[in-house]
This record gives sequence, structure tokens and C-alpha cells, in this order.
Amino acid sequence: MKSAEHAELLVVDDNEMNRDMLSRRLTRAGYQVTIAEDGYQALNLVRDHQFDLVVLDVTMPGMSGFEVLQIIREKNEITALPVIMATAHDGSDDVVAGLKLGANDYVTKPIDYPALLARIHTQLQLRSLAQLKDEFLQIASHDLKNPLGNVLLSAYLVLESVKPGQTMTEDVYEMVGFIVQHSQEMKRIITDFLDFQAMKDGNLKLNVEPANLNDIASRVAEDNSSYAQSKNIGVGLAFDDQLPQIEVDPARIAQVLQNFVGNAIKFCAEGSTVLLRTMVEADCARVEVVDSGPGLSEADLAKVFIKYARLSNKPTGSETSSGLGLAICKQMIEAHGGSIGARSNPDRGATFWFSLPRVPAHSPAN
Repeated sequence: MKSAEHAELLVVDDNEMNRDMLSRRLTRAGYQVTIAEDGYQALNLVRDHQFDLVVLDVTMPGMSGFEVLQIIREKNEITALPVIMATAHDGSDDVVAGLKLGANDYVTKPIDYPALLARIHTQLQLRSLAQLKDEFLQIASHDLKNPLGNVLLSAYLVLESVKPGQTMTEDVYEMVGFIVQHSQEMKRIITDFLDFQAMKDGNLKLNVEPANLNDIASRVAEDNSSYAQSKNIGVGLAFDDQLPQIEVDPARIAQVLQNFVGNAIKFCAEGSTVLLRTMVEADCARVEVVDSGPGLSEADLAKVFIKYARLSNKPTGSETSSGLGLAICKQMIEAHGGSIGARSNPDRGATFWFSLPRVPAHSPAN
């Protein structure tokens, strides 16, 4: 859910004093507010802009709030764009009519502002939960379906090929490897989804301790060795021995590097090389993952750390992705007070990097 300072509300009321007063109160509460003087202006604004919630007056000349609501609901589901009706007749037919047409809630005039703020907060929370459900269903139906199908197929083949007491052949052993690989893909997708929600809600804790980035990078390279070998991709290391220990959450930094290295292998062709290197840079320790894949276009670079961004390059082994990994990486590094970025290499491939302060400027959020 958007926080109050980012949620965008549309206030629709033909009475200038009413809408200005309501706009000021909502702005003071931290919302971004747009006002409309009548139903026609409101519909044009809804058509051209994505609002998070509408506060809609019932009684307006020209086009009533009910007519506006009915048109809004033709293209916006009740969970996608909440509408709170403002009526001067509590308990009247206005309330029933509004709810039947798809209003999420209502307030009566004169408006009780604390009550309105509570109702707005509730509707934004419900909208966020609906979006969360939709995102999970999308991941379950698309990103998890294919690897799960591969796991079940491989498991069925193993079950059919090896009877109790028989020796496992090399072919069957490879099938078991496929089961492990695709199960790890599904685990990563689920973990990405849960981590992203935890970070968005401010519930992800960092367990900070002194650590050496060379050691973390070395372990990540080792963890990805089998994956790289399966695609005939080399993994090289170029570590700065003068790299100091810094205060980080080793598991979370490893998660960022795991994403960088895994992506490099995912998008590189057979026979390519992935390089992990570290260096001391001013007051920071810097880690880079350099690949020799297709590189990144300017359009890709502009959205590479945005959630669910789909880049132009395709995995060379038909691997799946949650679309959240790099967005999580950005939040993880920024939670440590560091910087993160990506660039295309002069010759070919791309470099993903992050730098962390040798002495934290502030304590990471716990």
C-alpha cells in the first residue's frame, strides 16, 4: 500500500468551500489531493490519471455522484479504485443506492474529518491487500507454474525409472538435479515476494555484524558453480586483499550478490565468463559483477531496479524470474546506507555493482 504521503486522492464536489476545506484537511494528513468541480471534470481526471481513492459528493448539478460512480465502475473494479460517497442524508436511500452502484463506503455531511480519515485509511489498506492477492496469483499462475511442472515431470520420470533397490543411473541422477534446480527457482521466487512485502511494510530486520565482502562473494561464487557449469559458463574472481571489514547483514548482502551472479549466468550464453571483483573506493567497499552477455539498452537501464520490470534480454536457458529480485537488491543496499547501479560495458555485457560505506553513516534499520 502507498504510504499517506504518496497516496493520491481525487475530491469531487461542486461547492468550492466544501472541496477546498476537504482538500486542505487531506493535504495536512499527508495525502496528495486533486480536486474536481463537477462530474464531467472528475471523469476526465480518472480517465487520464491513476488515483488511489475518490471522495465523491452525491448531489451535484449536471451529473450526480451516482452517475459518476456508475461510469467509474464500468472500467474500475471496486478493489482497484475505492470510492467514498459524501451525502447529506444519513440512512437514506442515497446510502443504499451508492453501495449498490459500487461505492466502497460513505460519509455524511457535515463531514466528521477524523472519521473520514479513518475510512480512507481502511479503504487504502483493503486496496493494498487486493493488489497483494492479485500479485501473488500472478506469480503462482505464471512464475511458479512452469518450474513446478518441470519438478513434477522429473519426479515422475525418476519414479518410473528407478525401482526400489535399483542403482540410480547417470541420466536419473541428472533428473534429480533438475528437481533440485527448479525447486530452488520456486523457493527464490517465493522468498523474493515475501521479502519485498516485508521491506515495503518496514518489517524486514537487518542482523548487522562485522564481515568481509571478499568472503561473502567467494561463498556466492561457490554456491553458483554448479549452475555455471551446467551452462558451460566460467566464474572468475578478482578480489582486493586490502578490503576492510564493514558492518553489514552478511545474509542480506549475500542475497544481493546471489541475485547479481544468478542473473549474469542466466543471461549469458554458453562459453561466456562472469567476473566477481571487489575494490576499495574512497570511503566505500565496492563489489561488481561483470558479465559478457548481451548488455543493457538505455531503456533497460532506466527501469532495471523497478519491480516487475521486464527487460529486453531473455534468459538463455528459459529460466524464470519473480521480477522482484533487483528491486529487492536496491532496497537492501539502501537500507545499509549504500549505493547500487548498473551499466553496459564498452565492449559487451553489463556490470552490476554496489558500494557500502566502510563506516556506516547511520545505523541500518532494525
